[in-house]
Amino acid sequence: AAVDAVEGAAVDAFVTVSLQLTETSFVPVFTQVVEWAKARAADAPAARARLAALFRLSASLADALRAVFVPLATPLLDLAAAALDPASDPSDPTQPKKKRKSGINGAVDAAAAAAEADTWRMRTRALAALRRLFVHDAGDFLDAPRFNQLHPLITRQLTAVPPVGPGVEPLAEAAEGAHLADGGLGSEVVACVAALVAAAPDDALWKPAHRGVLMATRDPKPRARLLAIAALAAVVDRLQEEYLVLLPEAIPFLSELFEDPDEVVEGAARSLTARLTEMSGEDLKSLMAEGGGGGGGGKGGGKKR
Repeated sequence: AAVDAVEGAAVDAFVTVSLQLTETSFVPVFTQVVEWAKARAADAPAARARLAALFRLSASLADALRAVFVPLATPLLDLAAAALDPASDPSDPTQPKKKRKSGINGAVDAAAAAAEADTWRMRTRALAALRRLFVHDAGDFLDAPRFNQLHPLITRQLTAVPPVGPGVEPLAEAAEGAHLADGGLGSEVVACVAALVAAAPDDALWKPAHRGVLMATRDPKPRARLLAIAALAAVVDRLQEEYLVLLPEAIPFLSELFEDPDEVVEGAARSLTARLTEMSGEDLKSLMAEGGGGGGGGKGGGKKR
């Protein structure tokens, strides 16, 4: 908490000074901060801490400078992509998670839990920074290659599991029903998905990102399914009637969710469907029963719950 407070004060001071600088003066200073964040890449704990600080600073700069900051933030894209990439997961992919946590070496378990918590913080802040950059993008920041690089990494976070373990402070969003807790990874990824889709340079790019969200509705964890539904609702908020071009693909997935064993998930799906019914003027429940639902049943055969 003390480190977080100091970091916050440093971010506030940097933003205050930045507001007094010209663009020519600001760029080399910000470049130095980016290089500082990258300097300890070989030291995973230090790298996570420094990147988390950089993303926190970038989010605050985007809030303060808005569209002025966006074109200067291009170096953040590759760093954010690396932070969200599965390759940066602290867990050993060859070792089952539960087995690693139940080992007899408490120090190892505590260190692993701390690494997961640091990674969670880094990714939450990466999403927060990206969201602001997308929102303030004037149209020349997020091109098609960048969009295609980022959308699978961002939608993947819908299925992420909050870290738990010895020495890890419980996260508010880990509590049942708190998946959208303010400032948590869940709320950030939902908002980031919507901002990403809205900022797409070509509406042809909507479909693959939308598909990534839909696939998260088939995750075995209720939290992930709820976040996916919330992300769909957030995309609808941003696109409004333009979302209707994506609706046919969503119908089979919504049909599956109507039979979800979790009542909260089912309720969220029904609420979203009612909204889409009103927006489209179509009886989506009938479409689900006549065709959409049949197609969804086939796809849902592999759904784990």
